[in-house]
Amino acid sequence: MDYNNYLKNDQPVAYKIFYNALKNNHLFHAYLLSGEIGTPLLGVSKFIAKSILCKDASPFACESCSTCKRIEDETFGDLIIIDGKKDVIKKQNIEKIEEEFSKTSLEKYGKKVYIINLVENMNEDSINALLKFLEEPMENTYAFLTTENEFRVLPTILSRSQVIRFNRIDKNILIEEAIKLGTKNEDAELLSNFYNDAEVIFTESTNEEYLTSKENATDLFSKINKEDELRFFIENSLCQKITTKVSVRFFFDILIFFFKEAQNYKIQNETIFKSYVKILELINKRIKNPSDVILELMEARNELNFNLNTSLLILHTLTKIFEV
Repeated sequence: MDYNNYLKNDQPVAYKIFYNALKNNHLFHAYLLSGEIGTPLLGVSKFIAKSILCKDASPFACESCSTCKRIEDETFGDLIIIDGKKDVIKKQNIEKIEEEFSKTSLEKYGKKVYIINLVENMNEDSINALLKFLEEPMENTYAFLTTENEFRVLPTILSRSQVIRFNRIDKNILIEEAIKLGTKNEDAELLSNFYNDAEVIFTESTNEEYLTSKENATDLFSKINKEDELRFFIENSLCQKITTKVSVRFFFDILIFFFKEAQNYKIQNETIFKSYVKILELINKRIKNPSDVILELMEARNELNFNLNTSLLILHTLTKIFEV
């Protein structure tokens, strides 16, 4: 993805902030990048990290030197990335940053960068450790925090960071561009809710984890009016197929999308997600209060931050939603 053009064309405010900061060598010690699900916040964070460390930056990274490539591959010595999308961010993760960055720089540049993706997925101990680290920033050390839910980020973290909010690209435009690249209509429509770039949508449309999650969700909805089959399907199929926290989180996200869009479709009687009209109609016939279901799914998604049995979480959540 061309992050320079993405920022310049689609995120002009963020582009101007980072351009001036890099050009004038006046970077803030911590940035919080905030955007809806699908905004490439981690990718932008890595791009700005490259721009700080790239010897050929003008002022943004060249993307072709060995430093840029090593940052992209996450093998650069003075870069630490903690990804809350993969697992809950623990105190030990923050302590690792402190420990590593208290030592002499491994690289010749003398600058260090750490990225914490999805800070809303931190536990209480890790938040306290991060706050202390943000209060006493080390010289030539820069933090990039990201969030897809700013309301779940503590005010104390917000106050210690420069918050940069990213715009969501119009879904109609995303879908149209993704289809032009060769993405199937149904995948372009669904993935436009999770990714904010047509090229990424095209790439992710062939991802096995996505295809499996889509299949599981559509299979589930095809059975919601067959109560005698539904519980058996949930218990003996879904719970066996969806086992990792990442796959469960993505599965819940897909369900949340469908229930939100069903609610909108019921009110407006139209949708841009033409491939899924039948599913939306099935949901509206079966579920009286989609908003209650959405809250239930969001709570279940948040429960993934704790060490729970994912199969039991799926079983409990879906049997409660569909009352089977």
